[in-house]
Amino acid sequence: MRRNGEKIKMIRVTDAWFILTLFFIIAFGYLFFLGDYILFFQEQQSLFLYSAAYINDFFIKPGGLLDLAGRFLTQFYISKFAGSIILAAVLSTPGIILFYVNRRLIPGSAFSAFLFLVPSCMLMLMQTHYYHLMMYNLGFLLVIVYFHIWLSAEKKTIRYLVLALFPLFFYLTGAYAAIFICLFILYSLLYIEGPHKYYYPLFILAATGISAVVFNEILLLQTFKQLVLFPLPFINDTAHKVLFWLLTGLLILYPVISRLAGTLKPVKRNIIPAGLILPVIVLAATVIMLITGFNSQTARVINVEKLVFEEKWEDAVEYQEKYPAENLIGEFFYNVALSETDQLCDRLFYGRQDFGTASLILGWSSEHLNWGAYSFYTTGLINEAQRWAYEEMVVYGMRPQNMKMLTKTSLLTGNYRLAMKYTGIMKNTLFYKPWAREFEKLAKDTALVRSHPELGNKLKILPGSDFFIHLESPEANLPLLVDENPGNRRAFEYMMSWLLLGKNVDILVNNIRLMKNMGYTRIPRHIEEAILIYYNSMGKFPDLGGLPVSNETMMRFDQYFAAYMQARQNPSLLQETMKKDFGNTFWYYFHFK
Repeated sequence: MRRNGEKIKMIRVTDAWFILTLFFIIAFGYLFFLGDYILFFQEQQSLFLYSAAYINDFFIKPGGLLDLAGRFLTQFYISKFAGSIILAAVLSTPGIILFYVNRRLIPGSAFSAFLFLVPSCMLMLMQTHYYHLMMYNLGFLLVIVYFHIWLSAEKKTIRYLVLALFPLFFYLTGAYAAIFICLFILYSLLYIEGPHKYYYPLFILAATGISAVVFNEILLLQTFKQLVLFPLPFINDTAHKVLFWLLTGLLILYPVISRLAGTLKPVKRNIIPAGLILPVIVLAATVIMLITGFNSQTARVINVEKLVFEEKWEDAVEYQEKYPAENLIGEFFYNVALSETDQLCDRLFYGRQDFGTASLILGWSSEHLNWGAYSFYTTGLINEAQRWAYEEMVVYGMRPQNMKMLTKTSLLTGNYRLAMKYTGIMKNTLFYKPWAREFEKLAKDTALVRSHPELGNKLKILPGSDFFIHLESPEANLPLLVDENPGNRRAFEYMMSWLLLGKNVDILVNNIRLMKNMGYTRIPRHIEEAILIYYNSMGKFPDLGGLPVSNETMMRFDQYFAAYMQARQNPSLLQETMKKDFGNTFWYYFHFK
């Protein structure tokens, strides 16, 4: 009998590890193949520095060390493989700990695997939101770990000693300690016999009160709101909020649920299949929700952002055209990438342009601080790019991209000491140190800036003299940039693209005469298309400054005009018909957008 009992027990443990391994594989597979954009986005949210000044700031409030630990792990998201491994392991660990908790609470129950798996699955679903940070996972995990440590203590003296460490736990986890308090009190009332079922809750409540007073009034001087709320997730997403409260409720009521599960009489012969059916159903439901809930648009926006941040301009153009992001930021980065590859007025309408001129230059707001510098940087308005990057750093803290932008703009404006400061900060990171050393060399030997493949080209398009920047209408800076440096073709094409997206054909054609003196040997495709709209309306060509309109564009316009006249006979299908063959032209944009 003992051997049979040991065999059953061994199978249960094996099955539990099989279920947890399967969950790990699912989590890793999702993060590596579909959710890798989450890893990139979160890695970009902060710059982890190995410096005392940076680390000390996390010690001044309860939950700060939880935040520090989360940021430490998040820095490894720079590698998609490492990030997926780390995050999948952290998401799996609550299930592992609860497996051992269940062996004490509900030994032999067929519901054990179901109960220890559900929290990990909920965390996995919460993790699909790109603002769900590592510290939130760690907060829930530490609640479970601390409960398991207390539960594993056999002697009452040891248990009181573990509870005496609650102020430290409160300091480490912040508001997550409240979840533990509720969980612990319910467990004591349901599972503990004798007077200690009341002594334990009173002890933990007393420890909580003392901790709150000490943190609030004496040591850390935290407000009551900070003590109660930080670092709980408050993400403005209904699904995430529902999952958060469900998971919180599940952990708090875990003793109650376990007690109910323990009352079910186990059937020895069927316990293994029964113990597997529910977890498999939970895993299957999780996979279905992961797939059906996958936000492809968010993924596309962040993926094109990643390509731009990595300066893979051609790849960014190709990606947006193949997997269009129907989002302002995605289209903004597409236009930046077109500018950086000198094909803005040739391919502007090959990608989606749903936001008009707004996708060329982002409006000043905290919402756009992360990205707005790039349009100014690509057009040579370096001081404004620096202002945006600096404001982003002030509002959101040091991030890889704002520090890179500040370094490069400092070098371009000749502020080499400031560039040294920024590279010195980035040298305190684990993964951005090589980049910092490369640009530190430029700050030390300033002659290298002109020969640098990126910065050297930026120097060539800088304005010849300073001028007052238009903050409220940034597009007004574009003609000033062209006037101050006629060789700045990127600013010129940004200006012409602004006119194209605004359908200001009359103003656009008046600028074409400038192109030959700027070094153009041909007129870009979409500008030619605008010229033919002007010609069709006015019956004559504008001053082209000696540059011809290509025969190819003339022939395409004849085809467009003929197709338009034929298609307008069926107005309900007019736009769809024209989009099929001419959706990548200014003509289609002019008539249908």
